[in-house]
Amino acid sequence: MSFSEMSQTRTRAWCLVVIWSLAGAGFFLAFFSGGGAAEFDTDSTRHLLGAAAIGLGFLGQWATVWFTRKRGGAIVADERDTQIVARAGQATLIIVLIAIFSITLALWTVHEEAGTVHVGWLWFIAYAAVILAVVTHSVIILVLDGAGGGRG
Repeated sequence: MSFSEMSQTRTRAWCLVVIWSLAGAGFFLAFFSGGGAAEFDTDSTRHLLGAAAIGLGFLGQWATVWFTRKRGGAIVADERDTQIVARAGQATLIIVLIAIFSITLALWTVHEEAGTVHVGWLWFIAYAAVILAVVTHSVIILVLDGAGGGRG
C-alpha cells in the first residue's frame, strides 16, 4: 500500500515513526557517546548534536504535516480517525508517564548512596520524553487503525 492510498492520519503516523526514530537514534548516539550522562552537561558539541537531532525531528514533523495537507490546508479526518487519535493520545500519556517514573526511580536506586544524579540525566529525560511521546503516539495510531480494519 502506497502513501497515496492511505488516510492522512495513517500517512502522517508512518512518517512520524520514521522521522522520530531517526531523531531518537541521533540523540541517543550523541548522548551516550563520549561519556554518557557524566560528561554530557559539559560537552557543548554533544549538546549541539543532541539538540540538532531533536530540531530535525521537529522540522521533519512540520514537513510531514505540510506535505500531507489536503486542499486548503484542512485536515482530512473522519470520526474514526478522530477517535483513534484521541485513544492514542490517552495511551501515550500513560506510557510516557510510566516511562519517566521508571527512569527517575531507576536513577534514584542507582545513585541513592551518592545522594546526587548527574545533570546530564535531566537532558536525557527531557529529550527522551519528547521522542517517546511522538513515536508512541504514532505507533498506537497505526495499531488502532490496523486493528479496526484500517481503510488505508
